Amino acid sequence: MSVPPGPAHAGAPARAGWLDRVDARLQRHRATAVLSAVLAKWDEDGAGRLANLVAYSAFLAVFPLLLVLLTLVEVVLVGHRSAQKEVIDAALRQFPEIGSELQAHVGGLTGKSTLFLSVVLLWLVYGSLRLSRNAQVMMATVWGVPRDALPTFWRWLPRALGFLAILGAGFVAGGALAGVGSFGGLGPASALVGFVGSLAVNVAMFWAGFAIVVSVPDPTRSLWRGAVVAGFGWTVLQFLGALLVTHELRHYQTLYGTFASFIVLVWWLGLGTLLAAYAAELDVVIQRHLWPRPLRRPRPAPADQLSTTTGVSD
Repeated sequence: MSVPPGPAHAGAPARAGWLDRVDARLQRHRATAVLSAVLAKWDEDGAGRLANLVAYSAFLAVFPLLLVLLTLVEVVLVGHRSAQKEVIDAALRQFPEIGSELQAHVGGLTGKSTLFLSVVLLWLVYGSLRLSRNAQVMMATVWGVPRDALPTFWRWLPRALGFLAILGAGFVAGGALAGVGSFGGLGPASALVGFVGSLAVNVAMFWAGFAIVVSVPDPTRSLWRGAVVAGFGWTVLQFLGALLVTHELRHYQTLYGTFASFIVLVWWLGLGTLLAAYAAELDVVIQRHLWPRPLRRPRPAPADQLSTTTGVSD
C-alpha cells in the first residue's frame, strides 16, 4: 500500500535553507549573534517605521526652530555680524549642502507681521511637540514600556522642552566643532581636533536625549553603548555628509527641481533617526542579554500538521 503524499509526511522536519544555515552560523559568535539579535528585535518592534515618524516630525520642527534661532541670534548678538554668522553656520553645518539652501531662503522673525509670527509660533509648538512625542514613543517601544505607563501631557511637557534644548545645544556645539575640521583653523591637527570634539559633543547629546525622552523603569539600565554608537555614526555622517548629500541632491534635482532640497533634508533626517533607533535597540539587546536570537522568524506549522500533532480532528 502506497503512502499518500502530503499530511502523512507533515511531521518530518523541513530541510534548512541557506538562509537558515547562515542564521545558525551567526548565532555561534557573540559579535554576530548580538548584531543578529538587534536586527531581529528591530523587525519585531517596527523600529524603522517609528524612526521614520520621528524623521518626518523633525522635518516639521526644523524650519520654525531655525526661524527662532535666527531671531534669537539677531536680538542677542545685535551689531555683531560675524558672531551671528558663526552661530548660524554652526547650526546649519549639521545639514551639509542643504544648510546653505536653508540659509538663503530663511530669515529671522524680526520685523515680521503679527499674523506671520503667530503662524510660525503655532507651527513651532506643533512640530516640536510631535518630534518629542514620537521620539518618546519610539524609545518606549524599544525598551518595552507600555503606552499606558507614559506620562500625561503636563508631566511630559518638561521632558519635551528639555529634549529640544539638548538637540539645539548639541547641534550648535557639534556643528561648530565640525567646522574646525572643515576649515583648518588649527593647522594640520584641525581635522583630528574637529572630529574628536564633535564626537564628544554628539555622544553627550545622544546620551542626554536617550535619558530624558522617556523614563525606563529599570534602575540598572545603561545608555552609554547606544550613545557611543549613535554619536560616532552621526559624526562620521557629518564629515562625509557633503559627499552623500551632494550625490542625492544632484539625483533629485533632475526629478523635482526646487523641491529637491526638502526631499534630501527628509532623507538626511531619516538617516539620523534610523541611526538613533538602531543604537537604542543595541542598548536593550546587550543590557538584557537578548541574544542569541534567530534572525529569521520561525514559520508557523500548517493547520493539518497542528491537528495531527495535537490529536485534534475536524
